[in-house]
Amino acid sequence: MTDQPSELSPSPSNFKTGYIQWLIVSAVLITALSLLAVHLPERLKLLLVYAVVYGLISGGVLTTFAVKFGLSINKTIILAIVCLVILGQSLILYLSHQRFKEATLNRFKTDQTTFAIDRMFATGEPPEDPESRKEFDQVLKQYQAAKLERKEKEQNLLKISSYLQHRISNITNLKTPWPQLFWIIELLFCCFSAIWASRQIEQSESKNSSSSDSPDGES
Repeated sequence: MTDQPSELSPSPSNFKTGYIQWLIVSAVLITALSLLAVHLPERLKLLLVYAVVYGLISGGVLTTFAVKFGLSINKTIILAIVCLVILGQSLILYLSHQRFKEATLNRFKTDQTTFAIDRMFATGEPPEDPESRKEFDQVLKQYQAAKLERKEKEQNLLKISSYLQHRISNITNLKTPWPQLFWIIELLFCCFSAIWASRQIEQSESKNSSSSDSPDGES
């Protein structure tokens, strides 16, 4: 009877080994899930719903693997799942921003207006008439200012804040910091969904264990 508790609970060394193995597999799974999520069609990436579904899938899958590795679903596992979900959502944000930035740069590159005007000013001769030369210099100055403004606009569009604003542009046109706050709210919902899914798996496994240990479950 004195040996029974030690048989039921895994030793610290076994838990540590299983935890590390589970953590590695979970990191690979969450990376694969994030890559898949990034390349989903845009019509499936519904705001908020997208994050909740990601949390449910992540929490359920990672908890199931934890059970397969013989780990008890304690606070350490739940905290690790939350950290992995945050990591996955951050990876999705980074990769989606990279795709947005690439598309933005391509859009600016295909616009040859600036190149044509630069070439016109470079090859054209300034007028000799003082009045015309004054107008020419004024137009050139205005063009240089517009070109600088366009460059600044391009740089601003490449920022992650512009991508977050672009994400919600179909619903509303909000300025900083509201798009960032919306993403944080999505992240919180994603984490809560992962925790809820994890708890459901844990309760299901507990019911299965108790039913198998009861006399009625004996063969």
